[in-house]
Amino acid sequence: MKAIALLAALAGTVSAASTPVTIEEPSEDRWMYPSNSTPGSRAQASTFSALPDAAGLEDRWGFFLLAFDTTVAVPAGLPPESYRIRSISLRATTGQDQTFEYDPTYDPVASYGTPSTPVPAPDSDIGRPVELHGAGFRNGFTAASFSESSPYGSPERNAYPLGFDSAGTERDVSWNVTQGFESRPWAVGTTADVAPGDPVPLETEFHFEINPNVPGIGTYLRQSLADGKLWLTLSSLHPAIQQGGELASWLTRDDSLHILFGDLAPQLTLDVEIDLPLTITSGPAGPVLSWPQFSGYSFVLQASPDLSEESWQPVHTADATDDTPGSFTDTAGLARRFYRLEFTPTP
Repeated sequence: MKAIALLAALAGTVSAASTPVTIEEPSEDRWMYPSNSTPGSRAQASTFSALPDAAGLEDRWGFFLLAFDTTVAVPAGLPPESYRIRSISLRATTGQDQTFEYDPTYDPVASYGTPSTPVPAPDSDIGRPVELHGAGFRNGFTAASFSESSPYGSPERNAYPLGFDSAGTERDVSWNVTQGFESRPWAVGTTADVAPGDPVPLETEFHFEINPNVPGIGTYLRQSLADGKLWLTLSSLHPAIQQGGELASWLTRDDSLHILFGDLAPQLTLDVEIDLPLTITSGPAGPVLSWPQFSGYSFVLQASPDLSEESWQPVHTADATDDTPGSFTDTAGLARRFYRLEFTPTP
């Protein structure tokens, strides 16, 4: 249950608070691989590379593309700067047993080999990490128009792992090894259940903690919340070969065990503060408070004479059935009063 609170005094000061909420599964997910004949309905999505000899294929040849409907956690439609992200993380579960070794650290680009650099710098640890990035779109597709069943795309695929350079400029990280730049992942997958260097068992939970303060990432995340949909990608540079090699495989929302029992698909956990324009004006009967409302949310306006937690009392409650702004006239006649607005999704 999401609870977001805003505080305003008659002088107009504003602050915000929030609690974490978990979205239990993606609204869309898909294995992005050119030979995937069942886009949007496959039970697993594997991540791997064609390196060291990619033969014209993307370094990140197969990757996992997923989207979350964030409107079930926070309302969309506000200016992006209204969303203050305290934390955001993804959980994903492996779908195959011991097909790759656990590496919880980023591996620099010099540790990979290509046809032009056949002898890479030694990797400092065993295995290759799983990296999280955003998602970019092209060839006429956007984050709003692309779906889990959209065409893969040729010669360039329509969706790709999106990263940012140190200045926050967008770039496709599909070819980062071949093109010789660091991918700067938004998060690297970690788990407390496997020791570094050991093979990863079936149904191991990996966690990806995104830092929203890195240049470019915060802007992407806030715009996604404003749009109501967050696209992410999981990719890795495990050296797969035809019908073999290393790869990391991830359960999707279409896995049969998840459909039956739940809790196996990727999950997104958000802790987001929202700044709503809570307005206070003078009226003939007392101060008039107004604020934006969103269909599907319950709003409770509370008042306090001194900000002590035990003194807050509800003065107005409304279940919004449309986006008509909320309003309340306080006729209590008090000279000093503080207000707090809490809202949660309507059950």
